Amino acid sequence: MKNERFKHSWYEDIFGILTGSILLGVGISILNAGDILTGGTVGLALLLCQYFNISLGVMYVLISIPFFAIGIWKKGLVFSLRSLVNILLVSYIVDLIPRYIDINISNDLFASIAANTVLGIGLLAIFRHNSSLGGFGVVALIFQEKLKIQAGYVQAALDLIVLLTGLNVYSFSAVASSLVGVVILNGILVLNHRDDRYVGSSK
Repeated sequence: MKNERFKHSWYEDIFGILTGSILLGVGISILNAGDILTGGTVGLALLLCQYFNISLGVMYVLISIPFFAIGIWKKGLVFSLRSLVNILLVSYIVDLIPRYIDINISNDLFASIAANTVLGIGLLAIFRHNSSLGGFGVVALIFQEKLKIQAGYVQAALDLIVLLTGLNVYSFSAVASSLVGVVILNGILVLNHRDDRYVGSSK
């Protein structure tokens, strides 16, 4: 028997998106404080900040712009506008957190595990309210539709490229810790972001 889908109210969507954005901002801030990478556009922003004197929040917005345009094309305006709100909120929170919270990292591996766990929960929150952070997921979808390559493989390949590129800047131990975190993050999404287990929807 197919699960009946229940539509979220507007205030549930707002609360879910705000909750997810805060969790994502905290997770990214932990990674940034510990000089730890992750996958996706977040990892790309962390990496590029090592080369350019731009705040992480601003860098993340700049990287996300082309993916936002692709998102309108592939996923529609409503989804893309919600994703844009998420991108701007997360970017603002990431730049805001260091003003009020000091984050000191003494163990890269534990920090990577903790940060990517928080990121995974944050992504689940926004996914379930018809939003996202755009990024590599849109590219992976295009590869799947046009070239018949499974989106999960494309996503993993792009994440791996970011991590391997990070070896030019980050230590091997930091990249290894980052890889563990990426596996945990994707594991959270694979196990929990499933239509057969969650029946809420947003339009």
